[in-house]
Amino acid sequence: MTDSLPFSRTKTAFSSLAPTEWLPDCLNVVAKVPEGRTGEYRRKQRGQSLVEFAISSTVLLLLAMGLIDLSRAFYYSVALQGAAREGARHAAWFNTAARANLYLKDSEIASTVQLALTGAGFTNAQVTFIPTAGCLVPSDSNASGDKPYPAAAYPVTAQTAYVYACYTTPGGSQSGTNLVAPTDNAWRLGDINVQILMRFQLITPFIQSIFGNTLNLAYNEHFTIQGKP
Repeated sequence: MTDSLPFSRTKTAFSSLAPTEWLPDCLNVVAKVPEGRTGEYRRKQRGQSLVEFAISSTVLLLLAMGLIDLSRAFYYSVALQGAAREGARHAAWFNTAARANLYLKDSEIASTVQLALTGAGFTNAQVTFIPTAGCLVPSDSNASGDKPYPAAAYPVTAQTAYVYACYTTPGGSQSGTNLVAPTDNAWRLGDINVQILMRFQLITPFIQSIFGNTLNLAYNEHFTIQGKP
């Protein structure tokens, strides 16, 4: 009887163990790094962070370069619009003292547009006036002579611009060139349409893969030819 007491106490002691005392590690949900491997674990974390940064930085760099190209295109678009307006306004101006439209001719339009585009980095050699027998016909055949224009009308060389002009008399007849300015007010209430077409050079490979190496930009401006009866 006395020999069975220790066994009973041992059995009782074993059976009364709390679960946490019996399997203490089962309720521990916090991951622990084994001792001696802390440095290796941290190195793996740093390596993972470097890979994630490399991937995200590549995407951000592509987006940044794309924004640079699109910003350049917007910059040149604004410059073309302003130059077309200046060329048309200058050609339509009426000299009251001389009673004539002294600047309604190709050379005046060309020089005005060239001067307006110098601020955007163009040289005179990069801006060429293209005289035509008839006015430039839009690719959608709209009667106003507004864009879009056919691809063949754009310059072949990147970062250059072609200037076109459409002279419309009060009677409705049109011409794409006028070498000599009128000496009277016969053009009063006619229309002058200055069109500038540019082949824009893209510099970002990512954007080039979408749009190609170049992008066609075009702007035009109408002005009613001034004059007095």
